Amino acid sequence: MTAHAILFDMDGLLLDTEKVCFDNFVETRRHFSLSDSPEVFLRCVGLRRPECDRVILESLPDQVEFQDFNEVWREKISATLQREIPLKAGALQLFQVLSSKGYLMGVATSTETEVARSHLEKTGLLPFLAGVVGGDLVQQGKPNPEVYHKIAEHLGVSAADCIAFEDSETGTRAAVASGAKTIQIPDLIPPSADMLEFGHVIAPSLLEGALKVDLIQTSDI
Repeated sequence: MTAHAILFDMDGLLLDTEKVCFDNFVETRRHFSLSDSPEVFLRCVGLRRPECDRVILESLPDQVEFQDFNEVWREKISATLQREIPLKAGALQLFQVLSSKGYLMGVATSTETEVARSHLEKTGLLPFLAGVVGGDLVQQGKPNPEVYHKIAEHLGVSAADCIAFEDSETGTRAAVASGAKTIQIPDLIPPSADMLEFGHVIAPSLLEGALKVDLIQTSDI
């Protein structure tokens, strides 16, 4: 595949932060003497915070206030990420190789832009990027493709001329709908039967996904 730019989701794809959020979600549920309910968290994957908040709110029993639950959960996540923001395997190496080949790169994430930029800076990925667009800069979150069109516009290209990497079903739907050539690297949730009908590329890791579409060669890594 040829591409004018390479676009990436962030959480669960470049950063191993979905697992951090999930583990702390379960801890918070237990803190309030609730069942783990992993399916509730999984419905949040790929969503912006307002949409995620609604999912959590609807899942809580009357005796647990959403504000109390959310405060404990967010504090746990923040404490974990202050210690370390874990990179997904191959993320830095892929950025280094793509940069050496002259590819323009950007991030399209549901996370707020400044939070995303901070996390990318702390993990050493930000200097490789020509732009970051977060969920706070769009009217409609994923699976709507607006965030992909917005980052492509920022980079001066059309989304249809880009290759997009995603992990979640929600994000993959957004990338495909934007017209970008899409590579899905599943994280916490395997692709559903519906997703398999999209005909996009699915790979077990970032580097293998890049190899599948000839963005990089085995000799590069």
